[in-house]
Amino acid sequence: MRVTRVPYPDLMKRGVVGAAGLALAGLLSGCVPGPLRAQPGAQLRLTVTPGTRAVETVTGEDALYRAPGPGSLRVSTDWAAFVTSVVLPAQGGALVLPTVQTRPGEVVSTPLPVTQGFTQVFTVASLAPMPLDGAAGARSVPDVSRAVEGAARALPAGAYTVGTTVYRVVRFGTLDVRSNLAGATVRVNGVRVGVTPLTVPDLPEGRLAVEVSRDGFKAVTQQVNVVGDTVSRVDATLRPVTGTLTVRSDVLADLFIERQRAGTVQPGLGLDLPLRPGVVALNVVPRDRALAAQNLLVRVTADKVTPVICAVRGGAYSCTLP
Repeated sequence: MRVTRVPYPDLMKRGVVGAAGLALAGLLSGCVPGPLRAQPGAQLRLTVTPGTRAVETVTGEDALYRAPGPGSLRVSTDWAAFVTSVVLPAQGGALVLPTVQTRPGEVVSTPLPVTQGFTQVFTVASLAPMPLDGAAGARSVPDVSRAVEGAARALPAGAYTVGTTVYRVVRFGTLDVRSNLAGATVRVNGVRVGVTPLTVPDLPEGRLAVEVSRDGFKAVTQQVNVVGDTVSRVDATLRPVTGTLTVRSDVLADLFIERQRAGTVQPGLGLDLPLRPGVVALNVVPRDRALAAQNLLVRVTADKVTPVICAVRGGAYSCTLP
């Protein structure tokens, strides 16, 4: 195995920690057995980072990689050490990578095998050789933990520590979003990603919610199943947000809205009109000219019914808002 050594004297001084998988590893750390955690009182310090950057997704998932994965690990210790990584893939048994030796303040690059899905890597650094052959083929984290614990019994206290790297190797697809109104806001799983027309690359496989919205229009939400290496399309039709104006009259009358004829109110039938929210000017003009036309301002509320009742009462025609 060829090992590349890169001088990097500031790494340990600055306490650099790998970004890819850090958040996920932190969440899982409470579930990891003690022998696989960074050891309190360890006489050496270990830093492990993936050799390549994770894919940056608009949905914010951490530590996602395309096949074949990160490709390598970059490890560094503040003392000369023996470093062995145990790779636990989602399928199959654990793989124990060849041990490499580090010098203080240098980074050692060591290859990672190809994996699919959720992958955990436990990197063990020790001041003396610490054979981990017993972890080969392990099927679970507790199995790996027992192998590390057994190997550590031959070492003095504080002679080893462990770093954890967690990542997922997945396929990515592309989302293409269009709408009947350009400039509509697009959100993917609640995260704003741009405005239409829009192409969103590097989305991990799986279901996600796409919302297309614009002020004054009803938002459209669609569940999309993203498939790797394909383009998923969303074509949203945005419709104005409206309320309903309902006008009833016990006599035949013509209805005008903002001085524009809107229709005829038939006795016993009435007239229902969808209108944009806001205040509108109504004119209700009875066909019987002996009755006075009614002028009023009405506020229409989104997604609600606003009734106007007109009737002859005591010989006079009037309109009221119940």
